[in-house]
Amino acid sequence: MTTPFLAEEPGYTSSYLGDQHAGQLARLRTLESAFDPLSQSVFEQLVLPARPAILDLGAGAGSLAAWLARRYPDASVTATDIDTRLLMDLPGIHVVAHNVVTDDFPAASFDVVHARALLCHLAEREEILTRAITWLRPGGWLVIEDVSLQPSLSTENPLLRKVAQAGVTLLEQSIGSDMRWADTLPRQLRERGLSNCAHRTLEGRIGDGSAADTFWAATTAQAVPALLKLQLLTQQDLDAMADLRADPGFTEAALTLVSAWGQVPALDRNDAASRELHNEP
Repeated sequence: MTTPFLAEEPGYTSSYLGDQHAGQLARLRTLESAFDPLSQSVFEQLVLPARPAILDLGAGAGSLAAWLARRYPDASVTATDIDTRLLMDLPGIHVVAHNVVTDDFPAASFDVVHARALLCHLAEREEILTRAITWLRPGGWLVIEDVSLQPSLSTENPLLRKVAQAGVTLLEQSIGSDMRWADTLPRQLRERGLSNCAHRTLEGRIGDGSAADTFWAATTAQAVPALLKLQLLTQQDLDAMADLRADPGFTEAALTLVSAWGQVPALDRNDAASRELHNEP
């Protein structure tokens, strides 16, 4: 069955980025290639217990969940997605079909909750961020990573700016995305009372043959039918952008990969003694 370019109700799974598209796995692999090195470097900063319980929300095609299972062989790694068809056959990982907008986890279930390229696409992102903290144990880590398109929206190159704005408009209309929200992540974590907050960013360029360039091209290509149908761009615009990206003299920052993390404050001795007295987790 063919999914319409714009569903009556906006949402990721029914959009041009949904897993039903033939090129979705290949596109997600380009995202993984661009983002995995940053994600892995963040986890290397975290001090985790000997047998951590790790939750990877919206795990996509599962490359980071698979890496986490290898990196922490004694960990319990849970990978979730609303559509789990791309998460099958991953060794050492518990796969759960889960809608983060409507489904919960018990309080204090995990030592790490991670989400990547997920919350920017959900209108309920602020409430989900707050709920995700409750799923963490004292001392647990929240790691949120997302993509900002601010560089291509503020570029002096008029064609790149036009294509980027068309893509942002399509994402807003078809999904409800906010492609500038990632820039607020450090503040979002601090405002929710997390400690030891930190963040890293990685500039993604196009026209240089990098992993970010490949991800940008794959995502744009998958959006072409919707962009044309809604008259957000013309075929002439798209051809001109392809020519610009192929120009050996062209390269430009187009997106920023943002990783932010913070820790749930650990219980002090008095709190811990009180919880033990009352048989609380």
